Amino acid sequence: MHQVFEGNGFVICNFVPRKVDYHPLSIPVPYYHSNVDSDEVMFYCGGDYEARKGSGIGQGSVSLHPGGHTHGPQPGAYERSIGAGFFDELAVMVDTFRPLDLAEGGLATDDGRYAWSWSGRGPQGDLA
Repeated sequence: MHQVFEGNGFVICNFVPRKVDYHPLSIPVPYYHSNVDSDEVMFYCGGDYEARKGSGIGQGSVSLHPGGHTHGPQPGAYERSIGAGFFDELAVMVDTFRPLDLAEGGLATDDGRYAWSWSGRGPQGDLA
C-alpha cells in the first residue's frame, strides 16, 4: 500500500500488484486494525483482493470502515496467505480525517451483508 496524494483532511492510497514478504512463515495479508483518526473508503478496481476473499468484495465494490471500527482480513485469510509471494490486487483507498456522511446513493447500494462477512453469519444471525 502506498500513499500517493495528500490533501486538506484526506489522503489517497493505492494497493497495486506486488511482491509480498515471501518468507515461508510470513503472513503477508494486512493485520486487523482500527483507524481511530479517519474513515476509510476502498474502491476495489482490479485483480483479486487476497485479504477479503469470501467477503463478497469483488471488482467494482466499495467498502466503508468508519473511524474506530476494527476491520481486517476475512477468516482464513491469514492461513491462506502463508507462503504467498505475490498479490495481484488493485484498489484505491481514501482516508478522511473528518467523519463522512452517507448520502442517498451510498445507502441505496448497501447490500446489508458486508458487516457480517467476518462472522460467517448473515445479517439475521443465520449461517451465510
